[in-house]
Amino acid sequence: MKTLPNIKMARATPTIGGTTSRHKRGVWEVGARTLKPKSEIWTDRELLALGADTDVKYELWDGKIIAMPPAKPLHGMIIAHLTYLLGAHVFENKLGRLFDGQTGFRLSLEHCYEPDISFVSHRRSKVILPHGDLSGLFHGAPDLEVEVLSPSDSITRTERKINHYLEYGSHLVWMVDPKSKTVSVYRPDGSMELLRGDRFVTGNSVLPGFKVSLAKIFEGI
Repeated sequence: MKTLPNIKMARATPTIGGTTSRHKRGVWEVGARTLKPKSEIWTDRELLALGADTDVKYELWDGKIIAMPPAKPLHGMIIAHLTYLLGAHVFENKLGRLFDGQTGFRLSLEHCYEPDISFVSHRRSKVILPHGDLSGLFHGAPDLEVEVLSPSDSITRTERKINHYLEYGSHLVWMVDPKSKTVSVYRPDGSMELLRGDRFVTGNSVLPGFKVSLAKIFEGI
């Protein structure tokens, strides 16, 4: 797994303009391109400060801040359903921890993503969160990463993100497509399996014993 060099933390970036309902003026109006780090790279502290007084979700792509648009109800419904199904298995079997789409995983100096759902085993947590500090960012990828596609999502861009997760330590990635009611399963060996119809999604060695049908995942859609 690639590791990040020690980063000297700078003071949190001050708020840009005024705020209304936790919204930073300038993010949607003129774009996230207005957000710049104090030095050449974004520190963890600066990245975390971006969400301190706004509801906007950010990711770091190629060293640049990208503001993520709000999700539609269908997107949120599937995430909530999958979180419930995964959470019941993870917590009952004490496999590790499950995280929502606001959790940051810093893969490199230029990339920090927030997957829709992520699972981190107790063993991996010691590697990517060595000091156990839950108030910071993970430095590395989760064991399992789940991306639920929105109509505005680019498949090419999402697959690039998935490749980054696998490169930095993920053992399993699911790309869930509500429109086609399919799940694409990606593995570190470069293989991809498209599940549709009456197939089941399994946790393999990452989530031993987990198995759910596509019909259950897309129930009510």
